[in-house]
Amino acid sequence: MIGWKSLQLLLLCVILAAWSNAQAQEVKPNGSQLQPVYSPANPQGGWKVKAPETRGAYSVLESVVQPSTGPEPHRHSREEEGFYILEGQYEFRVGTQVIKAGPGDFLFAPRNIPHTYKNVGTTPSRHLTIISPGGLESFFAERAALQKEIPPSHPEYLARYKALQEKHGLEYSTEWQFSPRPR
Repeated sequence: MIGWKSLQLLLLCVILAAWSNAQAQEVKPNGSQLQPVYSPANPQGGWKVKAPETRGAYSVLESVVQPSTGPEPHRHSREEEGFYILEGQYEFRVGTQVIKAGPGDFLFAPRNIPHTYKNVGTTPSRHLTIISPGGLESFFAERAALQKEIPPSHPEYLARYKALQEKHGLEYSTEWQFSPRPR
């Protein structure tokens, strides 16, 4: 017998597959088609599918979040994000809304709206982030490379990190204050 959590994940996969198919009906000129992607379980989380594997339609990241932690408030100018909670208790802030979320809950964060989340439980939590369009994984890779090259405490780091954010259409703020986006 299939459990409720398994049924929910199966439904999410069916929706993503149908959406990907609708987004990329055409076959590339060289005749190549999308290939199946298998992403085995990983207790540390990680990328489940990356943009090149979906023709850029979306990426999926599994995150493991320690208690009392989460990302800085941020906003995207290019991507929407969907968050599907697998385990744990979260508090999301999206624009002016504060939303409590737990296993089986789904939250959508539209582009240009500041958002963040925090694990408000006492144990590590897990969630899937569905990012559309895909490609944000390159920001995370470039940020990791920058942090290896220059420690965040170095005077040059902040300017380079800000340039990286701008390159990827992102804006991070340690406070919940974002200036209006130019139209």
